[in-house]
Amino acid sequence: MPAEPRAVPETFAFTCRDCGHFWEATFQVMFFTDPTDASGLTTQEYVDEEGRAMRSPLADAVCPKCGGRTVHVLEAGLAERARRAEHEPRPLHKHHLHLPHRHSAPPDGAP
Repeated sequence: MPAEPRAVPETFAFTCRDCGHFWEATFQVMFFTDPTDASGLTTQEYVDEEGRAMRSPLADAVCPKCGGRTVHVLEAGLAERARRAEHEPRPLHKHHLHLPHRHSAPPDGAP
């Protein structure tokens, strides 16, 4: 009889190269170990937020907005930080007059 699987939550961020949509999703990574297997190998399976089992969210990613498959995986939180950075107002840059550095004495050998 196989042992009960243990689950570890893992969050991924995704961005669609087709439409620019970004999203995050948390999956439960289920680890299965068969106690009758002498090698002790562990297999894993991902379960999405709707409870569907999948091979890997990294290989099967589809954009929920446009259905595109040109999806890139990012560090969790990175997509949201990038979106905020694009849309937050930036402080105005104040321009300063930059003058060449003046020496108090002419360099050696200068007229």
